[in-house]
Amino acid sequence: MGTGDHALLRPYFGLGENSIPSPLYSEIQTIIADSTEIFPGYSLNYLYGSNADFGLDELEADSGTAFAQSQDDAVRGIYYNPRLYRTIASSSFFGAMADGSIGNTKAYVMGQYLNFLIDSTLPNIIASEFELDFGITYPDYTYTHQLVISNSGLDTLWITDINIAGEGFNYLGSTEFELANSEQQVLEIEFEIDELGQYFGELTIFSNDPDTPELLIPLSTECILPPAIHCNPFSIDITITSNHIHEGIMILSNIGESDLNCELAIMDSSQFAGWLEISLDSCIIQPNDYEDIFISFDPDGFEVGQYTAEIVIYHNDPSQDELIIPITMTLDYTNTEDDLILSTNMLIGNYPNPFNPETTISFSITQTSSLVTLEIFNLKGQKVKQLFSDQLPAGQHSIVWNGTDESNKSVASGIYFYKLKTENYEKTKRMVLLK
Repeated sequence: MGTGDHALLRPYFGLGENSIPSPLYSEIQTIIADSTEIFPGYSLNYLYGSNADFGLDELEADSGTAFAQSQDDAVRGIYYNPRLYRTIASSSFFGAMADGSIGNTKAYVMGQYLNFLIDSTLPNIIASEFELDFGITYPDYTYTHQLVISNSGLDTLWITDINIAGEGFNYLGSTEFELANSEQQVLEIEFEIDELGQYFGELTIFSNDPDTPELLIPLSTECILPPAIHCNPFSIDITITSNHIHEGIMILSNIGESDLNCELAIMDSSQFAGWLEISLDSCIIQPNDYEDIFISFDPDGFEVGQYTAEIVIYHNDPSQDELIIPITMTLDYTNTEDDLILSTNMLIGNYPNPFNPETTISFSITQTSSLVTLEIFNLKGQKVKQLFSDQLPAGQHSIVWNGTDESNKSVASGIYFYKLKTENYEKTKRMVLLK
């Protein structure tokens, strides 16, 4: 409470009829405790220095007692104890104060405020959280959760013991320590287990807090099988022979047992930004599913040469770090014939899709090619079968896949990819086998 029309409230804060506009407010640099009985031993600096123009007024004490002043002796804080209640009035913004040394911090001052307001000097234990939920965890991985314990009482808080119960939960820190007023201690709680399921535990902190001699913190987590990321391809190297936009595709698959969360970003280390774009910057992929990431290459305005970048994929697969997909775009405008082939060769698709037990894959070739290959891959990027690898004349062609692998054994239901590749063309599409 400071400036403004608070006439009805002023008596409840021990203030006089008015808060006084102080001509010295722009010189406020320090707030100093002045009442050694209630608020001793602190001095806080004003964050904004001596030239801040925030219109902080000097307070006028009536029935209250001044306890905080600025360096120019202007009253900035008044406490009031009419025995029925207690109040604190201030004309300075507490958030605009800066911490001093240990024991001379905003937390320390706030502890003094609270102890005055609740009329207690006894130790008082405070935990940063009422419960610790580790969320989703995975087998055989160690997880750490921090719990901050502090003392808001004036008297010393003695922690006499710390116990932890519950399968998989563990605490390895000190079980006996003391905390002075406003001091803190960070407790690190661990969880690790090799079996799936929901787990519950309890952390018990014993202290000399008369109101809470045993502080109970519930613990919980759910352990599930992790996601597993797979990316196809692992790198992209494209040669472009015209200034038209070209597109590619990158397939992110989840071959794990829980949802895969991905965040994607382009890292272009060169000074030629803007030639590479991706269709998604985040996605959630369910188990045994995938997401197509379309990649656009825009060479317009760029000179002949080679340009490099990386697509970085941040994910929650605990078995590996972020994926880095190298991208290389080479511009070569000298071979327009190759560009014509690139733009007119076509992987048309497969029918039916979904299918059981076989499907027909159709594609067209504009000129006789020295080598045409058609291959089948699974979600992991493993080659299931090579359907064709030979020369083909120009024209439209069709090849049947009967859902078998290289050993002519039937494959399982699921998502598969077929890739057509020639000298100057490469394209991948997906299909679904349902049995």
